[in-house]
Amino acid sequence: MTEIFTGAQPLVGGEIDPEAFHDRIDALDKSDVVDRVLIGYSSVWPHNHAVVPYALGRTSHFSPILAHRPGVMPPTAAARYFASLDVVSRGRLAINVVVGGSDKDLQREGDSLPKADRYRRATEYLDVVRRSWTSVEPFDHEGEFYSASGVSLQTRPYQGQVPIFMGGDSDDAVEFGAKHADLYMLWGEPLAGTEERIKRVNRAAEEHHRNMRYSINLRLFVAETDELAWQLARAAEHEISEAQGTNRFLRSSKGDTSVGRQRALALTDEELHDDCFWTGLTKLLGGFANSQALVGSYDRVYSTLKSYRELGIDAFLFTTGVEAAWDPSIEEFVSAVKKGL
Repeated sequence: MTEIFTGAQPLVGGEIDPEAFHDRIDALDKSDVVDRVLIGYSSVWPHNHAVVPYALGRTSHFSPILAHRPGVMPPTAAARYFASLDVVSRGRLAINVVVGGSDKDLQREGDSLPKADRYRRATEYLDVVRRSWTSVEPFDHEGEFYSASGVSLQTRPYQGQVPIFMGGDSDDAVEFGAKHADLYMLWGEPLAGTEERIKRVNRAAEEHHRNMRYSINLRLFVAETDELAWQLARAAEHEISEAQGTNRFLRSSKGDTSVGRQRALALTDEELHDDCFWTGLTKLLGGFANSQALVGSYDRVYSTLKSYRELGIDAFLFTTGVEAAWDPSIEEFVSAVKKGL
């Protein structure tokens, strides 16, 4: 069965009353179709290392993909933190390792490592994390970025190892993912680009004798007819356009030099690709990762999703609306996708 992910920012910046946060988490916990929820990371957002443990303690089904940036804490501390969190949640945790595309965002937290070095650091980081989870004897580590002695954990992950998710389109990202990722998270792209990326990562993974799983991130505007779906899409486009110059909607920073962002922006030369892949919001939001959309009738979008599935997509990360959030309005359609693809 196809897995369904979504994304959320459960605690919104500036909120001091947790009731809305509770409502968002409770709604996701009650969903019959959402398998995992990506909780992103930014140096200015409420800290997901605080939000996620609280949400796990409050819920029974909610399963986060916790975005984590190497460099925020030492790898041995991260291994212990994630192992403990996986145990108390009975194995509901996955980790999305993000190296950071914006120098400015990293520098807010005192991380000045050049982008060219971040994937080398991330590779060493996960080497230590995975060894910490599995080593039966204390070990020492002396590397380019980290050193530690007598590493030994009393608590190991409930799942044996916490699943590692990651994404990225640079050569360094592909090599890093091929070595350490259990699932490779793709930004939304037309079918040809998606197929090319899957083949590229598969070739790299084979060099490490590993099989890769894939997810793709798509914003849905679906309705009974194409006309009604486009009304939803154009309404979202208008609302986001009217908010230009404000901080209401998340968008990519001009300082984000990631290959993925540049690739997304290149798609905006054409508004519509394939049968229903739409880039209107991608242009407005500066190449933001969850702005690529499918627009159309239920049958049209289902057919397109089937084509992605046939390329090798194992999970879909769906959002909708102007906020790129989960909405019960798409639950019935997504349930059909989950059962049928």
